[in-house]
Formats: sequence, structure tokens, C-alpha cells
Amino acid sequence: MNDFENVSELVNKTGASFEEARYAYEACGKDMVEAAIMLEKAKNSSAKRVKYCNDLNKAKQCFRRNSRRAADCAGSFFGKLCRNSVRIAGSREYFCIPVIAAVICALLLWEIIVPVVLISVLFGVTYTFFGPDFSKEFVFGFSKPVSAAHSAPTYTYDRSDESCDNGFFNK
Repeated sequence: MNDFENVSELVNKTGASFEEARYAYEACGKDMVEAAIMLEKAKNSSAKRVKYCNDLNKAKQCFRRNSRRAADCAGSFFGKLCRNSVRIAGSREYFCIPVIAAVICALLLWEIIVPVVLISVLFGVTYTFFGPDFSKEFVFGFSKPVSAAHSAPTYTYDRSDESCDNGFFNK
């Protein structure tokens, strides 16, 4: 057999291209078995490289998709913070600000804001969250200040109520 037939046989047995088979045949000193082994090793390593590239491309696509999803969620969240408002009112409405402004103030001035809010709630100030994203207004605060609260309701018991009770033990 001549070199062309040997290279053609390598192409048929290994599935490599003609150029790859010719290179392997010449690199192995025209030994068919060594050339076939060399082509199989190259085929396995290229298959691993292709698999790695496919996995890498899948990871890149997944990262792009998830980063887009995260950006959409963050945009939606900040959009809701901007669309909705907080109304601070007591005997009258003091002011109304977007929720994002309240959050920024709370983050920057938390050592001052938290005690002020808690103390103001005791004196009848209400914090009402409202806007298109709330199904109903959410009110944080008491309906009456502590100083204006009435005494606890009293409950009385009248024995005449027993006659109309048709409960389990009275049959």
C-alpha cells in the first residue's frame, strides 16, 4: 500500500479529516497503529474541548439571562418605591413623600429616624403607605394618641342571658 491508501484507510477508520490523518501518519513515522492512536487521542481531547466550550457558552447564556432577570426585578422594585408614597399625619397631614425618599432617609439617618417614628406613633402620628401598588392603604400607628385613649371596655354578665342559651350542656 502506498501512503495515499494508508492515509485514506486512517480517514475511514478514525473519522478524521484527510489533513489530520496525513499529519498523524507522517508524525508517527508512517506507522498506521500509532497514527490511529494519535488521532483517537486528538479526537477525545477535541471532544472534551468542544464539551467545555458548550458548557462555557451555556454558562454565559445562563449568566446573561439571570443578570437580565435580576436587573428587571431591581428596576421593578425601585419603580414601586418611586410610585408609592408615605403620608405622615397626626391631627393634620404633615407631609407626603415617595417611599424611596423615606427609605433613603431611614438608611442614612436610622439612629434618629427609628426613635422619632416610635415616639411619634405614641403621640398619634400615623404613617400611611398608599399608591397604585397597594390594594388598600397600610397604616402604621395608633388611631388615637396614648393620652387620649379611654379606659378599657368593661364587660358585664347578666343572669337573664342564661335562659336563652341553648348550648350543648343546657339541653
